[in-house]
Amino acid sequence: MSQSTTSHTCPERAVERSTPSPRQSTAPIRADAFQAAFLPDPSAVARMRDSTAAFLRRFGLTGPVASSVVLVVSELVTNAIKHGHGEVELEIRVMSGTIAVSVTDENPAPAVLKQAGPDDTSGRGMALVEAYSDRWGSSGEETWCEFRHDSVGSVA
Repeated sequence: MSQSTTSHTCPERAVERSTPSPRQSTAPIRADAFQAAFLPDPSAVARMRDSTAAFLRRFGLTGPVASSVVLVVSELVTNAIKHGHGEVELEIRVMSGTIAVSVTDENPAPAVLKQAGPDDTSGRGMALVEAYSDRWGSSGEETWCEFRHDSVGSVA
């Protein structure tokens, strides 16, 4: 698949590629990826949900797994916008059996799993990430998670 760029009228850039990004290992990977970088604007959350759902549909990924990925992307992007610093980057990779999601910003503090109280109006995002994904972690600037899937679709 050749590299293609989708332009938007908003201050974000989105790229679909089948080669590793500079932050990834240079070892070949069997994946297609969606990448977007945007300013920390709350309106980006809905765009990233829609872009994620559209990207997953390319691989025939719909139903519960796709819904879980879209929900978690929404939570991770919201978390980066509320608690991060600087530009936010989203990357989704679909590989045989796995969907990997990564959100980065310039805040060196890792995302933290909290116990929100019944009256709290926020603080449940990372609990949702933990509940819906198969694995997750945070190194500070990057918070990532993975989902297993059974679809063979058109994954390279």
